Amino acid sequence: MNPNLRKQDGDKPKLLCEDCEQLFSQAERKFAKNVFQPYHESGTTSFTYGPWLSYFISSVNWRTLHLDNINFKSKKKLKDDVISILNDAETMLANFLLCRRSDIGEMENHILPMFEITGANSQLKKPNFYIRISAFDYTFVDPDNDGFYVCANLAGILIFTVIRKGRKDVWENTLVQPDGGSIKQPPVRVESPLMFDMMQLLFDSSKIKISKTQKDKIIESLKTNPDAAKAKAVGYRELDKELHDRTIF
Repeated sequence: MNPNLRKQDGDKPKLLCEDCEQLFSQAERKFAKNVFQPYHESGTTSFTYGPWLSYFISSVNWRTLHLDNINFKSKKKLKDDVISILNDAETMLANFLLCRRSDIGEMENHILPMFEITGANSQLKKPNFYIRISAFDYTFVDPDNDGFYVCANLAGILIFTVIRKGRKDVWENTLVQPDGGSIKQPPVRVESPLMFDMMQLLFDSSKIKISKTQKDKIIESLKTNPDAAKAKAVGYRELDKELHDRTIF
């Protein structure tokens, strides 16, 4: 919220009792060990997973949907039938997470680790950098396409709970199998208004400026750990420079 304050200042409401915290943490640890850490620390491009991945994605996106539903109801900006669909989805996810049901019905969980982006035609001039260093989550409703989604970006690993696919949606090689499977780097294809909306969010965020004082603090911090800087943010910027050099925006 305040780019000149170096802290995670997003919403942090208390949602879970101790029992549910323990339930969720089992899948969180497995996701961190088997997907998140290999992806960020060694650039792994293939992963195997068990039922814990669908559970993990559901747990992250249930929290987002729960809070967004509260906001949608208070602002009364969505129609009653839309609110009903989102409420039903929240309830189904909650029952799945509490082991009261074995699946999430006709909803689907998807995952899309963002490896190097080698082609782009959007307004976002530095897609590798902004996708790989950011974290956000939200619920997206597209009435024109009849699509309902909950999504999160975990520093380059995009996870989705598709409540209802839009009429024009295409999701290829991103589906998380409920019983487990593997994530590889085959050609993936995702066509959905949700992706356009996410890129617009990143584009809008990229225009936020920080003060010179804060920039100087960041530079000094990076000087104390230059290897980490090279491997992470600076490396992503170099990928985007190469992308920009060969792409007409």
